[in-house]
Amino acid sequence: MLRLILFYPLFLPLTFFFALVVILVSFYDSTGRFANRISLFWGGLVCNLAGVTVHVDRGKFNPSGRFILMVNHQSWFDIPVLLASLKGHQFRFVAKESLFRIPFFGQAMSRIGYIGINRSNPRRGMKSIHEAIEKSSHASILIFPEGTRHENLGEFKIGGMILAIKSERPIVPVLIAGTSDVLPRNTLRIFPNHVVVKFFPAVKTKDSYTLTEREKLKQNMWTLMHEHFKETRLWLNKIRRLPSHL
Repeated sequence: MLRLILFYPLFLPLTFFFALVVILVSFYDSTGRFANRISLFWGGLVCNLAGVTVHVDRGKFNPSGRFILMVNHQSWFDIPVLLASLKGHQFRFVAKESLFRIPFFGQAMSRIGYIGINRSNPRRGMKSIHEAIEKSSHASILIFPEGTRHENLGEFKIGGMILAIKSERPIVPVLIAGTSDVLPRNTLRIFPNHVVVKFFPAVKTKDSYTLTEREKLKQNMWTLMHEHFKETRLWLNKIRRLPSHL
C-alpha cells in the first residue's frame, strides 16, 4: 500500500526530470543514442517504483540488429515495460502524431528520431513511413500494429506492414502479457505484479513480400502472434503461481 501511495509523487517529478534531460540532449545528439539510453533507464526505474517485475525471454534476438519490432498493446504501462526489456538495443517508437504537438517535448521526440503517424490522412501517413525509414537507419523501429490498447489481440493496421516491406527489415514479433493487470483501462491506479515479454524469431520481408502483398503480411503476422498469445499468457500464469511470487 505504501508503494502505491508513493508511486505518483515520485513518478511525476522523475518523469519531468528525465523528459527535461531528453529535451536538452536532443539539441546535441541528433542520433538519439544517448536519449535512448536515458529512456531505457527511466523505464526500468518506473517498473521498480511500481513494484512490477518484468520477465523477459529474448530467445535468439540480436540486440545489435535493426528490425521492425511488432508488439501487442495492452496498457499504457507497456511503455516502461518495453524500455526495461530492451536494454542495450537502439530503437525508436512510432507514436501518434498528436504527441509531437506537445511544446518542447514533441520537438525533442522528432529530433531524436521518434516517428509520428497520422492514421486519418493516408497521404501524410505514407510520408511518415518514408520519414521513419530515413530517421531510423541506425536503429530498430517499434510499432504497436493494433494502433490502440486491447486486452487480447486486436486487428492490425496496415501501416506497419507497409513500413516493414518498404524498409526491407525483418519483423520481430514481441508479445506482452500482464500489463493490463498492472494498469487497467479507465484507472490511474497501479497494481504491483509480474509481467512477461517474449521475443519470437524474425520474419523476413525482403524478397518475401511486395507492397501488393501487404494484406497477406498483415494476416500472417496476426495469425503468428495470435497462435503464441495463449502460450505467453500461460507462461505468465505459471510465474504468478510460484510460491516465491505470491
